[in-house]
Amino acid sequence: GTNKKAILRAYKAADTSGNGFVELKEFEKIVQLLKQYDEISKIFEELDTNDDHRIGFNEFKKGFQLLGEDDSDENSLKQEFDAIDSNDGGYILFDEFCMYMANKKVQ
Repeated sequence: GTNKKAILRAYKAADTSGNGFVELKEFEKIVQLLKQYDEISKIFEELDTNDDHRIGFNEFKKGFQLLGEDDSDENSLKQEFDAIDSNDGGYILFDEFCMYMANKKVQ
């Protein structure tokens, strides 16, 4: 089934009014987002090989091919990693990864 992280992320994204309730038009968006975030969550979990709920650079490097990217040199990978790590915490968090994957789908 769909995991809790995906459900919470979809709910937050769909609650555009920010009132903590989901209206009918927002509910339709939740259904779409649930599928998307569930897929993203599965990729995130595959990359997070030590199960600490965040992706370190070494995990990112090992799993980069899962993202459908060509092999890149280490500097390019580090730049990509740093771009995803928007809070500069040294790890990619689930929300950061969702934003990255959503932007990739738009491009």
